[in-house]
Amino acid sequence: MKKFLFLPAILLTWIVTTISQTPQAALAGGLGNNYIAPSVTFGGGSSVFGIDSKFGLSKNVSLRPFISFPSNGTEFGGSLTYDWDLPQAAFPITPFIGVGIDLQTVNETTTTNGFAQIGADLNVNSSLALLGSLAIPFNGGGNTSFTLGAGFRF
Repeated sequence: MKKFLFLPAILLTWIVTTISQTPQAALAGGLGNNYIAPSVTFGGGSSVFGIDSKFGLSKNVSLRPFISFPSNGTEFGGSLTYDWDLPQAAFPITPFIGVGIDLQTVNETTTTNGFAQIGADLNVNSSLALLGSLAIPFNGGGNTSFTLGAGFRF
């Protein structure tokens, strides 16, 4: 385990270096503001590694597919969000709200849940976006979850 301690140090150094550069203006949905983000989701008493992404469909509408790997299973799905363009904001932040669906397979049992999502993207520079979102399930079968990630923009 000690062999891999240098990885968080390298990641932290890269994030600090990237954040200290001059950020570009906030962008809403739109083409050219897409990313793929390693992420961690917290909810239901556990934390789960996953990959979140964002693909702009129009100026203010985005598709946000994801996949995560809870113990003994896989969860995937996506949401359709409305992204606000805040060109005058002090920080290059893009808040969003939307709805989505996820499919979770655990121990060969599949469940489907709908959820509402609210969050924000912090566009650090032309190659990095930090994201945070809260997903609230529509039915009592799911857990409210919070996701944090660092996305590689393209």
